[in-house]
Amino acid sequence: MNKSKFIFKINNTSIKLFIGIKVFKPTATTTFLLRDAAKLVNKSKDILDLGCGSGVIGVCVNKLNKNKNKNKIFASDVSVDAVDCARKNFEKYRCNYELKKGSLFLPWKNKKFDLIINDVSGISEKLAKNSSWFKNVPCKTGADGTALTLKIIDSSKKYLNKGGGIIFPIISLSNIKKIENLLKKKFKKIKIMSNNYWFLPNELNKNTNKLIEMKKKNLINFEIKYGKIICNTQIVYAAI
Repeated sequence: MNKSKFIFKINNTSIKLFIGIKVFKPTATTTFLLRDAAKLVNKSKDILDLGCGSGVIGVCVNKLNKNKNKNKIFASDVSVDAVDCARKNFEKYRCNYELKKGSLFLPWKNKKFDLIINDVSGISEKLAKNSSWFKNVPCKTGADGTALTLKIIDSSKKYLNKGGGIIFPIISLSNIKKIENLLKKKFKKIKIMSNNYWFLPNELNKNTNKLIEMKKKNLINFEIKYGKIICNTQIVYAAI
């Protein structure tokens, strides 16, 4: 696996990771997610890093958790390259982990967790094709970006211990209403941990008319201020 070094910073901590060419690199969404997940990890013994990619979430949980000897990171990804990359990073940082290859919850039959941290793709597949975020990395999310997120929400309760929860991003470059509606049906305890606003990158901002048409069809959502497209990432925690 061809790989390069990548420095990820969170809460004044710098982490040097190996990142494979075909492995998703951490983005601002990863940072938002981890900042809020850090508030939950000390209360969680078994933590699932779903769609682990490079293993950045598992490594950061290991760094941020004050009770390192009391929890274990379980991680999985559909990509062989990602699993190989995550293993190298977990070993480098001496994480207590179990790592498997597979799609979504398939590797974890009959297993339950205290906390599921989900950073699986959550933007419109139409936009992902033109984004450097998904260069050499698949994004099978559908036109409205909800395909994977809805599957995860629909199944996640079966993999949570009593009192457990799932934390994940809802990105406005997807049909957020569809995600919110299913979330309310499946969970009674829902908390928005943070709202994070950001300008759409120039590489995705080239055809405003197309973006406006996608918004009219409820495929994505955004605001236009100061002549720029502003997007939002909500970090949501849902518990049973």
